[in-house]
Amino acid sequence: MTRNSWLAFTGLVIFTMGTSILTPLIPLYQEEFGLSAGTLTLLFATYSATVVPTMLLAGNLSDRIGRKRLILPAMATISAGALVFATTTSVPALFVGRVLQGLAIGMFLGVGTAFVVDHAPPNGRAHAAAMAGVGFRLGFGLGPGLAGIVAEYSSDPIHRPYWGYLGLMTVAVAAILIAPETVPRRRMRIEVRVGVPHGQFRGFATFIGPAGFLMSFMDATLLSVVPLYMFNTLGEKNVALVGLVGFLVLGMGAFAPFVFRGMEPRRAVIVGIAASTLETLLVVGAAGIGTVGLVLVAAALIGLTNGLILQGATTICGLVVPLQERGKLISALYMCCYAGTIPTVALGYLSRGIGLTATMGAFSAAALGLGAFVLTVGRRNFREVVPYVEHPAASPVAELAA
Repeated sequence: MTRNSWLAFTGLVIFTMGTSILTPLIPLYQEEFGLSAGTLTLLFATYSATVVPTMLLAGNLSDRIGRKRLILPAMATISAGALVFATTTSVPALFVGRVLQGLAIGMFLGVGTAFVVDHAPPNGRAHAAAMAGVGFRLGFGLGPGLAGIVAEYSSDPIHRPYWGYLGLMTVAVAAILIAPETVPRRRMRIEVRVGVPHGQFRGFATFIGPAGFLMSFMDATLLSVVPLYMFNTLGEKNVALVGLVGFLVLGMGAFAPFVFRGMEPRRAVIVGIAASTLETLLVVGAAGIGTVGLVLVAAALIGLTNGLILQGATTICGLVVPLQERGKLISALYMCCYAGTIPTVALGYLSRGIGLTATMGAFSAAALGLGAFVLTVGRRNFREVVPYVEHPAASPVAELAA
């Protein structure tokens, strides 16, 4: 990682904190506005439904007009979303804020990850891609972790966490402004195209894409349904502890590259899926036994092994295509990840009819089924990672100097 990679990494971590602040505040929104579990999970689905099409356009666009020409507007958009949440007094405003956050993360995440990798030397891009995955999980984990603490000890718990985030965003903007552009501007052309390497589409469609979808489905369930379960069923009213679940689910993944150091990326995806899907059984056990402690254990373990999935998938996407295609491919990966949050809406509404324990059982069964598909069909279709060999003259610095 170079100095500029670290600057891009700093911007990525702070930026991603903004979209997950919502998690520990979900029970408070339920009390404040009288919302059902299904409506609250719709906040997650609205966000994801905005992210997916935006990300498809953004990855290709950043490969043509440059990274920072998308990153900086994305930062302005997520700040606007935070301002909406910081001043909200109505349910429609919550959905407006989530739409703004979805647009912002759709513009930023794949592009921001590519920006970290672009600044690394050719022999350090695998490490930079893995570190971008660390930043992705760390930022999303710090969001609910810090927001829960602020909300628990604040006189204005549903607004104050977002004011704090707006202060942090000034640091992120400064970091991105200092880091130089890596992609020279080319002829403008808007198109929606997934940058999957030639001859590997079937492997990506059955291995990398579903792995990202499954990882996010597990994350989103713990972030949207479990907080309500802790608050309403287990009687846990400490918002900081609810935020800790969000931090463990998302933040523990940041440690995966260090715990599983040196693991080949394809193997990392395989091991992560096998472990995480089995660990969902702990969530079912937590619902049955009714202990907050087991919820925390399940969140930590799933967070760590889901981080391993993301580490492997992000590293693969950073290796197999040239710089000019990297934004599209990483955006396609994250598009699959965000699509995985949409089924949690069904869980939210299902819990009203059959109860949370049975809903957690349905969640675990779905995760195990999709995991089995990836580990059988997907693993056969994606047999190896073939790195793209880039000519030395094609480095970002050389291109910009030409």
